[in-house]
Amino acid sequence: MGNVTEVARTGSATALSRSELFAALCVLGFANGIAGRAQGAFLHDGAAEAFINAFNISVVVWVAFVACPAMFLRAPRESLRHADLIMAAGVLAAILLPFGPLSWIALTGLALYILHDHPSLGGGNRPLSPVHRGAWILLAITGAMFWGRLLLLSASGPILSADALLAGWLAGTETAGNTVRFADGEGFVWIAPYCSSLANISLAILCWVLFAQYRGLGWSWANAGWCLLACLSVVAVNVTRIGLMVLHREKFDLIHGPVGSSIANWLSVAAVLGICMWGTRGARTRALNPA
Repeated sequence: MGNVTEVARTGSATALSRSELFAALCVLGFANGIAGRAQGAFLHDGAAEAFINAFNISVVVWVAFVACPAMFLRAPRESLRHADLIMAAGVLAAILLPFGPLSWIALTGLALYILHDHPSLGGGNRPLSPVHRGAWILLAITGAMFWGRLLLLSASGPILSADALLAGWLAGTETAGNTVRFADGEGFVWIAPYCSSLANISLAILCWVLFAQYRGLGWSWANAGWCLLACLSVVAVNVTRIGLMVLHREKFDLIHGPVGSSIANWLSVAAVLGICMWGTRGARTRALNPA
C-alpha cells in the first residue's frame, strides 16, 4: 500500500505542469518561427556570417526568446486543465506545419489564452504572476517578429509617407509619397520598407515589456508614457538619419551604408535602454515566485 501511494505521489510530481507546457510550446514555436530566416541567412551570408549577425535577428528578440520560457518556468506548479490540452493541440498543429508565420499566429493565440486566464493588469499593489509576465513578453515577441512586419506590408504607403514627411520637415525639403527631395534639389531619397521606423518601434515596445515584466510593473498611464517615449526615440533617430542623407548628398553612401546603419542602430539601442532603465528605476523588483 505504501509503495502504491509513493508511486502516485511520484507520478503527480513528475507530471507536466501548465507553466512547463507553456514554456515548451514557446520554445517549439520560436524554433519554427525563425527557421526560415535562419535558412535564408545561411544561404545568403554563409554559416559564419549568419552566426555573427545572429541570423539578422535583434539581440533584444534573442533576450526575449530566453526570458519568456524562463519566466514561465518560475511559476508555481499547476496541474494541466482540459482547456490547456485543447489549446496545446491547436498550437502544436500550427507549429508543426513548415510555414513560419503560422507559428507566430499560434503563439499569439497562446499568449492571449494565458492573459485571458490571468486577466489582472496588475494595478495597484496586486502582483503579477510569472505566467502572466511571460505571456506579455510572448505577445510582444510576436509583435516584433510578425505583426509589425505584417502591418508594414499591408499599410506601407501611409507608414513610409509619414517617415518621409518627418524627414522632409526636418531637412526643410519637399516630399512626395515615400520620397524626399535632396536639399540641392537634384533627385529624391526613396524610403524603402526596411528603412521604416516601424520595425524599430516594435523592438522598442518589446524592450519596454521586458523591463516592465522583469520588474513586475502593471498597467499605468505613466508606464504607457515611458513606452511611448521609447518608441519616439527610435523614430527620432531614424528620421534624423534620413534627414542627414537629404542634407548631405555627397555623404549619402556613408550615412546609408553599414557605417551609418551601425551608428543609427547603436544610438537607437542606447536610447531605448536608457529610457527603459530610467522609466523603471523607481520600481522595486518583485519576487518572481508569488508568496
